[in-house]
This record gives sequence, structure tokens and C-alpha cells, in this order.
Amino acid sequence: MKKSFRPYLAFLLMGSALTFSACKDEKDPEPDHEHDVVTTVTLTLTPANGGQPITATWEDLDGPGGKAPEIDQLVLSANTTYTGSIAFASEEAHGDHHDTHDLTADIREEGTAHEIFYFANPQGLVTFTKTDKDANGRPIGLETTATTTATGTGKVRILLKHQPGTKSSTSNENTGETDVDITFDTSVQ
Repeated sequence: MKKSFRPYLAFLLMGSALTFSACKDEKDPEPDHEHDVVTTVTLTLTPANGGQPITATWEDLDGPGGKAPEIDQLVLSANTTYTGSIAFASEEAHGDHHDTHDLTADIREEGTAHEIFYFANPQGLVTFTKTDKDANGRPIGLETTATTTATGTGKVRILLKHQPGTKSSTSNENTGETDVDITFDTSVQ
């Protein structure tokens, strides 16, 4: 009886080994985009014909769900063209100090998967044109020109979209995942 039990035991052990090797612990798939929480956005517009840069900052250091973000008003001159840049940062509090990670270089490096959209309300208050391109020749929006005409007040909305595999010449603000959606009250004087 002992001899007939051994082949069954061998088959049982082989079946178990195959089952366990086929069910090995699989790691979660890598996320397509690791998100740092954007806590600071700084828009800088410098008059093309010279003059002091205009800076507007949106800052939410405690992140979503905390206190309301601090938002500067964007104050521009009428009939002016500006050279623009925008910077994104992630700041984390560690006791009595903050660590800051500049995300702008990451966005530029991953330009084929990112695009920044600018909207003025009312339309025409400020017109933004993206001047930087990704490796495929498509706009990113970290660098712009901004043009004002008449005086007025309104809002400038800025969207940072993550569009891996979907960014194309027809991409728009509805394509991809929103990383940042902020609005500056704007006055053109």
C-alpha cells in the first residue's frame, strides 16, 4: 500500500508547485502618472517692450480639503504684449520647514503627455499663445505670449492636463486628466 501512495503524493506535490508558481504574488501595475500634489503655481508676465515682470501666485500649501488657497490678483496693462512663463511646485511641510519640488522641469521633460490651457473670461480680456513645443512639435504652454487690448476685469483660468497617449493636434481642455485647475481674478488697466 505504501508504494501506491507515493505516485499520488508526487502528483499532488507537482500540482501544488504548479498552482503556487502560477499564483505568485503580482505587484500592482505601475501607475501611468505619479502625481505630486501641486501646491504652488506662479504665472510671470514680462512686458515685451521692457518693464517690471508681473507675477501672480496661486498657493495651497495644505493641499486639497484644507484652508482655501491664497490667490493673487493678476493686474496687467492695456494694449500690451507680455512674454510669459508658468511654474509649478509641490511643497511639503516637515515640522518647521518646507521641502519644495519644482515640477516645471518634469512637465517640460514629459511634454508629450502634458499641455497647459489658458482661458480668459470675458474672451479677449487677455489672449495667450503657447510658444514652447514638445518633442512632437505640439504646444506645452509653459512659455507663452499674452496680449491685452482694452481695459476691463474678468478671470484667467489655467488648466494643466495630463494626456499620455492622447495628446494630439486636436487635443483640448477635455482631453486627459486634470492636474491643475486654477483661476486668477484679472484686471487690465
